[in-house]
Amino acid sequence: PFKILEYEAMLDWLPPAGSGTALDIGCGDGLHTMLLGRRFARTCGIDVNERFIGIARDHARAYGRRANLEFFAQPLEAIGFAPATFDVVLSVCVLEHIPNHEEVLRECLRIMKPGARIVFSVDTLQTIDDPALVESHRRQHHVVRYFREDTLRELLERTGFVNLEFKPLFRSEMARGLFIEGIREGFNFGRLRAPRLAAELRRAEAA
Repeated sequence: PFKILEYEAMLDWLPPAGSGTALDIGCGDGLHTMLLGRRFARTCGIDVNERFIGIARDHARAYGRRANLEFFAQPLEAIGFAPATFDVVLSVCVLEHIPNHEEVLRECLRIMKPGARIVFSVDTLQTIDDPALVESHRRQHHVVRYFREDTLRELLERTGFVNLEFKPLFRSEMARGLFIEGIREGFNFGRLRAPRLAAELRRAEAA
């Protein structure tokens, strides 16, 4: 349910569909990349996990010509994209897992076209007040650093980004309960249950 609502929120921040080049950092098995790829002339996905990239490439072949997709099993800073390549850089809850996140953000800035935008989400765990749960999540998911709006703003400004906008997600008590469940039991809510929970969570967040 969280990923469904994150995807919907990211759509609100993207330029109009139809052209341009996008980069998805930490694309995993490529699901978001394929969905977002329909909006751009070319979309690249990168992930350091070669197994995930293999799955993403298989999915892309099955997806056919509905999107122009390319996947790389390398860190962003090792690929060497040309300057001013991308109109949009995307990432869904990845920055907090990257030890050299400042270097990665500087590389994003280098490969973005003038006027391009970066749209991404991060885990904050600000609604989780149990230190043991936070530490469990950190260990399970290899989190390097949790960000708040103020620390994220300072990082982005120091790196050179301008015109920053932030949108808090998952502030409801329902979101908090689901996240605690995810930490304790795993975040696989099931393909049938997840859409129903997403609809309920959407209402809870809007209340």
